[in-house]
Amino acid sequence: MKNVKSQDFYLQIAYALSGCQLVEQALKVYLTDALELAQKCIGHRMTFKFCGDDYEDSSLEGLIKAFRKLSSNEQLVRDLEAFKKERNFLSHKGITFCLDYEGELASDLVGELAPRLVQIQESARMLHHSLHEAANDFRGYLYFEEFSTNKKAR
Repeated sequence: MKNVKSQDFYLQIAYALSGCQLVEQALKVYLTDALELAQKCIGHRMTFKFCGDDYEDSSLEGLIKAFRKLSSNEQLVRDLEAFKKERNFLSHKGITFCLDYEGELASDLVGELAPRLVQIQESARMLHHSLHEAANDFRGYLYFEEFSTNKKAR
């Protein structure tokens, strides 16, 4: 195994991937809340059947695409796009990147990937927090504003 503790390496991969899933979850919560607010604002003026469930099985790319349409935070969109590239690398090539021709973990490649894993983990924490804060910009309207003009006339 060439001086690499495979269990530690796989745990680091799993930890980085869990951060990626938290970012996806934060995007889904943002979209759900934003669409609920849109529904609340539209009321009965027109049909509006979009909801967060529409994005339940969406890819990270699809979630970012929808987020881009519901946010004016261009920096956060750019950060999400950069994160997506790293997440895709990790998901599709992270482990195989570190395997030698015999299918064993190569110490030098694991060492090369280690800083990238740390960066993915840090980016995931930052993005999760940023998405939560971005949603807080409108959640007050969602939960506390009264939209009485939207009620159906009886």
